[in-house]
Amino acid sequence: MLPPRCWHPGAPAGLPRPGLRRSHTDFGLGPRSVPVPHGCAIARAPLSPLQVLGDPRRAGAVCGRLELRAGAGAGAGAGSAVPRAPPGWAHAGRVDPGQPVQLTFALRQRGAARLARLVQAVSDPRSPRYGQYLSLEQLRDLVQPSPATLMTVLKWLQGHGVEDCRSVTTLDFLECYLPASTAERLLPGAEFHRYVQGQQSLVRSPLPYSVPAELAEHLDFVGGLHRFPTERRAASRARKEPQPARASFHLGVTPAVLRQRYNMTGGDVGLLPNNSQACAQFLEQYFHQADLAEFMQLFGSGFAHRTQVDRVVGRQGRGKAGLEASLDVEYIMSTGANVSTWVFSNPGRHESQEPFLAWLLLLSNMSSVPWVHSVSYGDDEDSLSSAYMERVNTEFMKAAARGLTILFASGDDGAGCRREHSGNHTFRPSFPASSPYVTTVGGTSFKNPFLVTEEVTDYISGGGFSNVFPMPEYQASTPVVAGMVALINDRRLQRGLPTLGFLNPALYQLQKQGLGDAFYDVIQGCHLSCLDGTVQGQGFCATPAWDPVTGWGTPNFPRLLRALGPR
Repeated sequence: MLPPRCWHPGAPAGLPRPGLRRSHTDFGLGPRSVPVPHGCAIARAPLSPLQVLGDPRRAGAVCGRLELRAGAGAGAGAGSAVPRAPPGWAHAGRVDPGQPVQLTFALRQRGAARLARLVQAVSDPRSPRYGQYLSLEQLRDLVQPSPATLMTVLKWLQGHGVEDCRSVTTLDFLECYLPASTAERLLPGAEFHRYVQGQQSLVRSPLPYSVPAELAEHLDFVGGLHRFPTERRAASRARKEPQPARASFHLGVTPAVLRQRYNMTGGDVGLLPNNSQACAQFLEQYFHQADLAEFMQLFGSGFAHRTQVDRVVGRQGRGKAGLEASLDVEYIMSTGANVSTWVFSNPGRHESQEPFLAWLLLLSNMSSVPWVHSVSYGDDEDSLSSAYMERVNTEFMKAAARGLTILFASGDDGAGCRREHSGNHTFRPSFPASSPYVTTVGGTSFKNPFLVTEEVTDYISGGGFSNVFPMPEYQASTPVVAGMVALINDRRLQRGLPTLGFLNPALYQLQKQGLGDAFYDVIQGCHLSCLDGTVQGQGFCATPAWDPVTGWGTPNFPRLLRALGPR
């Protein structure tokens, strides 16, 4: 029987108690460098304003059965193909039987349809239930697996001597540590080997796994077996060569420039102690408090601001500060000025990519979390299994039910490009930007590189339609928009109103309500896709009103505050 430390105290009575790439277009920044003062860890400053995309979709069917295919967050079912180790990874042989491995068991949840209806109700300003969010405990009662699921999975694990496990408040995930030999008996077909690339070493199974038939209805997937880290592609960087003039003219967009463009005054700062915002950082990216303080000293003189992150959840590295993590923290604290800021630090990798799921599990275990979360990371949708994406999507719904706002970067490969087996090319969406339960933010550029002027499409900014999730009724840099949302929450909380929560239903009603001036419409420019004769390098183009590359446009903060804030 699992020891008490392995099971959450909220387990139903009678039951045994018992780990890509970083997206850069969130500032429209790409690889362009700008001079920065000595000692400031921001070798790349944001170079353009942003657009709020929302989240357009193309209809597609997704089955709900047990999908154990190779891919991030899921194993491979018996008989399915598992990708070989990618180039650069060398096989180093079978691991010792006692080699520890970590597996994540996604237990089948209850109440998914009811959760989706609830999220729509609490997120739609037209609904009488708008803003009536759930507590973490209420959410647990809605989605926790059935007693039969919990009992069956625990009995299965116990029967193989698996004892070192931990769960979450909602009881729908188990993370377990066990010897490789035990994992191979638990998951027939799996065979753990070691692979090395430079200083990196991974333990993976090159073979598909299976689970007993009686477990199929109780598990969504088992993670931790197949995925290798994805190398960052340099293609989108090379695409900048046709436009060298733009890069040479840009001198960098400071917080003052952003606040000027989006009509934010010195008075647009947070005031309440119970308001908060957060960034999530992955891939061994860290910020340093000293760099943040120096950045604010250099660039924050025009507005009240904080110089320290109030809380770090997870482990902070002691090495050199990461440029990406530094930018995220510095700019969410520049638009969301004087708002309490947290950083969720996830140094490891889930299935060797950014641990989106591990980050969401942190949220599932904390009753008190920031209201707004900015995440500037993503991956190709087709590199992930449907089971993994569906489950992460449910985690976003759980966050929405609690009133949390989650914003993701749209990616930095334009519409993306993938060659199909037929030889044809197709667009390549990014996930989690393609989830219907997050707000997606992309990048724009100033039309005149010298002045704060109207904006045009940044040609590497992501956008388009999902190949997995159906299109809802509603179909950005990310930290910059997140900071603005946090300020609007501040004003709402001052008047006793609920926070904004899941934004998309409200955003897509503004035009119908005559409040479309909350955004500057971006009507010029296209982003890239495949550089070949099939689509001739062009993805989607900006048009008046909503379009797949610039969404509704870029924020006009005073009007956005009037539209979404207290009236």
